[in-house]
Amino acid sequence: MVVIPTYNEKENINDFINEICDFDVSILIVDDNSPDGTGEIVKKLSTLSEQVHLLSRNTKKGLGSAYRDGFKWGIEKQYQYFIEMDADYSHRFKDLEQVLAESRFHDVVIGSRYIKGGGSSGWDFKRKLLSKTANKISQIFLKSSVNDMTSGFRCYSSKALSIIDFQTTSSDGYSFQIEMTLRSIENKLSIKEVPIIFNERRLGKSKMSKRIVLEAMLFLANNGVKRWLNIKIS
Repeated sequence: MVVIPTYNEKENINDFINEICDFDVSILIVDDNSPDGTGEIVKKLSTLSEQVHLLSRNTKKGLGSAYRDGFKWGIEKQYQYFIEMDADYSHRFKDLEQVLAESRFHDVVIGSRYIKGGGSSGWDFKRKLLSKTANKISQIFLKSSVNDMTSGFRCYSSKALSIIDFQTTSSDGYSFQIEMTLRSIENKLSIKEVPIIFNERRLGKSKMSKRIVLEAMLFLANNGVKRWLNIKIS
């Protein structure tokens, strides 16, 4: 199952769902009551295809919260694999094929911008440097061998989610990805990074904010100390 959090993705969501339906996957859109009508579009599409499902939430609660609710919904429906993907075309469908293929052999598959063959498109040098530096700092602070700690394009098996105990994660911004990666490492799960090209969103506005950046910085500071002192985090 592909779990896709949305908030104001009206400009992308119709075409995105029509394209991803070409794959043999179920799709769960977790919509946070988007005022632009994203949820209504998905609801209509769900009546036309058995692949498409909608989980509507009454307010904007954050990325991590959306994935926790999406994973819980899918586990109750007995899905075995859960792919995280964005609806803004920043993640390529051609890379989805490789993530799906590797998911059969590993507990966690991470689409990585920072291994051979990976990268980003549509970013200037300054933004690329900032992103790569942030990931390198995360690696050092958290004593991690994973190259792309913040990647939002990844797959977890249901077994991995159970071992991680995802419902007890506390992050709601992009630090959710770091927290989940860290729990995967600490629980000695099989992690595979595959190269992806990250594209700048096609339409709409970025959801990045100062609050999200601050949450990530605080998470790194707090959990970095624990890692270096060998204190178990999860």
